[in-house]
Amino acid sequence: MRHVFITAGPVGGSLDPNKLVTNRCRGIWALAFARYLVRQNMGRDYYVNLLVPDTMQGVEALTEVEFGPHDIVRPTILRHSGYEDYRSKCQTLARVCEAGVMAAAVVNWLPTEPYPLKGKMPTHGHQPGDVIQIPFMLMPRVIEDMKQVNPKLTLIGCKLLAGVSDEELVEAAYSGVLLSSRCNVVLANDLTSLKRKTLVYPDRSTFVYDGDFRKLFEDLKAVIEDEHYNTNWVETPYSVAESGTEFDEIVAKYRDRFIQRSAGSDRVFGALFMPTGDIALGICSPREKGLGFTAADAVVIGKIEGRTLHSIGRNKASLNAPLLVRVADKYKGAVAVLHLHEQLPGVPTVPYAPPGTVRDSDRDIPCPAFNIEGHGFVACLGEDLEIKTGGW
Repeated sequence: MRHVFITAGPVGGSLDPNKLVTNRCRGIWALAFARYLVRQNMGRDYYVNLLVPDTMQGVEALTEVEFGPHDIVRPTILRHSGYEDYRSKCQTLARVCEAGVMAAAVVNWLPTEPYPLKGKMPTHGHQPGDVIQIPFMLMPRVIEDMKQVNPKLTLIGCKLLAGVSDEELVEAAYSGVLLSSRCNVVLANDLTSLKRKTLVYPDRSTFVYDGDFRKLFEDLKAVIEDEHYNTNWVETPYSVAESGTEFDEIVAKYRDRFIQRSAGSDRVFGALFMPTGDIALGICSPREKGLGFTAADAVVIGKIEGRTLHSIGRNKASLNAPLLVRVADKYKGAVAVLHLHEQLPGVPTVPYAPPGTVRDSDRDIPCPAFNIEGHGFVACLGEDLEIKTGGW
């Protein structure tokens, strides 16, 4: 049974004991997702903790699932009294759960000094139209606590904007939430079209769900259930000098296609693996790449055992490395295996799965060149360093 916590509804703070600063948020989709998880295998697959504000009513009725007249299951419902209590309870839940869905709308700005708990903000001595100066403070982002509390937590974040373009929404979800909080995926949507949801992944793949909540929930559940490859570092002397020249030649040939322009800046996406045929399986582009990356930045992959990639040195290889190694092993005549974030015409397309997961790395390999839906292509390179889309 997987332990998951889901936050829903507004999270605010007090101006005084009776006045709140908060967001407009009903948390409807998050409550529905909690109910969806509870329904799995008659409530035996997931133990769901639902964290909501103490002002939210009717949560029990909205989230319960009836499997029979005497068999009703609902999430464990926890309540918070505002920002500080919410933050504390999220940290506690992150320590004991395998996954967290941070769907609550947390207010960014809160009063620095709320009125004393014994009294309300006074109106006597003031005239209509008077202005009261109340200092506000930008609060820490609770979602950024989660991976610090539990680095292994599967984290699903959310980003809500209003009246922006699709590109702006995706960029805000990716740069503003996913990268800073190390989310496994971020759900983004716009106030002007709340039934239209977009999932944004760490490889910047995006998928839009226009009212299709069943498919959205299935894909979120798949992220929660994903298993991942991990890296083990091995201290063994090894030089990439002999293979580095050809690696650099391939990178130079395709460098412009590794670089993508987004939100006014250049980012590097994609990966390259080159088998070496000696004591190591080969060399791979690193997980974090600069615009001018070369063989000097490459990671030497010693071997893969089960779901562990053994890396010589202290760098991490691309998340795509296990898949690229398997492609190279199947097509042993390939000089290298290239992955770029673009689609190749005329080759098969396989379903998307996040890079580095077992779903992605252990997938069936249909041919030497194939597309991954919404993500890009994987292709073998021949001796001329060209992409081979035909027979092998």
